[in-house]
Amino acid sequence: MPKKTETAAKPATKKSIVEEMLRGGGVSVAAIAEKLSISKPAAYSLIGDVKRSGVAISGTMRDGAMHYSAVAEKSTKAKAARAFGKGQAIDVDRGSPDALA
Repeated sequence: MPKKTETAAKPATKKSIVEEMLRGGGVSVAAIAEKLSISKPAAYSLIGDVKRSGVAISGTMRDGAMHYSAVAEKSTKAKAARAFGKGQAIDVDRGSPDALA
């Protein structure tokens, strides 16, 4: 009889909390730092982590403070393909004499 494994819900990470806050609308670095009880540089770092994970972030100035929000998912695979010249794949029959010409 196979073992039955139960998947426990993972606790929310600081990065996931910041991502939720960004998706909820404009949020300031001070608000992130206050909610998570971290420093402002750590809050900026978490915003960068969310950005590096593929979420596009935009910033607007409101009330003398920058407010960041998530706008849309980035298409990282398509961007990487264009960057390295990997466009459309071409199939060549290597067995034909014309393939080497």
